[in-house]
Amino acid sequence: MKKIKLTRLSMITLLSISSISAGEFQSIGQLSTSMGGVGVASSKGAIASYFNPALLTQKRNKVDVRLGIGAAIRENNIGEKIDTLSNLELTDTLERIGNNIGRSNTQEDRDNIVKAQNILKEIGTQNGLSIMPSAYFATQVNEYAIGIYATSDISASAVVDKNRLALSVQGDDGKYYNYNPNTDNYTIISQEEYNAHSLESAIGENGTTHVNVKGLALLEVPVSYAKAYNIKEGELSVGGSLKFMRGSTFVKRVDIDSESGKTNDDLDENKKDSSNVGIDLGLLFKPSKIDKLTIGLVAKNINSPTFDTYDGGSIKADMQLRTGLLYNLNEKVELAMDLDLTSNDTFISGYESQQIGAGVNYKPASWFSIRAGLMQNLANSNDGLVYSTGFGIGAEALSLDVAAQMASKSGAYDGEDIPKYAKVNIALISRW
Repeated sequence: MKKIKLTRLSMITLLSISSISAGEFQSIGQLSTSMGGVGVASSKGAIASYFNPALLTQKRNKVDVRLGIGAAIRENNIGEKIDTLSNLELTDTLERIGNNIGRSNTQEDRDNIVKAQNILKEIGTQNGLSIMPSAYFATQVNEYAIGIYATSDISASAVVDKNRLALSVQGDDGKYYNYNPNTDNYTIISQEEYNAHSLESAIGENGTTHVNVKGLALLEVPVSYAKAYNIKEGELSVGGSLKFMRGSTFVKRVDIDSESGKTNDDLDENKKDSSNVGIDLGLLFKPSKIDKLTIGLVAKNINSPTFDTYDGGSIKADMQLRTGLLYNLNEKVELAMDLDLTSNDTFISGYESQQIGAGVNYKPASWFSIRAGLMQNLANSNDGLVYSTGFGIGAEALSLDVAAQMASKSGAYDGEDIPKYAKVNIALISRW
């Protein structure tokens, strides 16, 4: 029998390093992460160059500097199944069954192969595990800003060939057999039948059951400027960002069969770096009749920049359109809300992102603030309601901020419950 090796470590590694989702409007910075993903009308300061450059007119200080890191993970109908398959040692079990032709198999192997087969049948077309790390450094001076934003959206999705799930194996004698785990019997079949229906063939030579890896890691350097105009109806601010963008694309079909001798190095071999320019435009309106209200609108990546893939194709960063509201209840409390006006594709097949979020920021003292919010994906219910919270502590010259998000729905991995979506962000802020 052709030997197929798939250890639990290799399956976990394939999924953990490969997950990337693309085109999603990510929550960058402490305010957005802790207030339900808002930011188009509320993320003032240097971070405005990411959310809405028109916000640069709403400066509180002459200079604003921010440094932050964050990471998010999304599990979509795959983690528990892959973990269970790993525990069942699918490929080792198939190997033992192939080597035991004419002999009895253990009851454990017979039970495990049936469980594995049933799990593969249950894996749907919409599944994936996504990892989204981020880091940023941004500076604002008056109405000008420059920043460095690194965001990644990397995803892995399992593809299961539903036509090749039969428990058929190749014996040491070169012949092909169907195996019945209920009776522990073997029946000779043709090579054509084996190739057409065998699970062993699907995760081996044919590779029709595999893991798709694709994603986009972006390094953006925006130069931003905004100007405010007093009009009859209120104050209108217009801002724009011209961005240098360096993209690293990952497109790889990873065979679950490890005979290729590759696992962790597959991504590096299929990475492609290229550069482009992006354009963001933003508007901000403060109506004179409702002086505590701010309305924002931003269009990111208006020119839909593309980035090359190793196989001669390209990945496009689609335009994102989002609106937001900010209402200053008083000097200590502000309320904010954002809505994606476009449904954004991700690298998880069939999974789209169109977020609506709202949050509150309460600042009881000049050195302390606490925030909370809620977020919901209108285009997909996988995550459920996403809760967010955070706090900031310190003087204006230097403060520390911590924020987090967690989905109400949970999955399971390695015997533990995990949220379907989670994110953390840590930032240092200096203003003077």
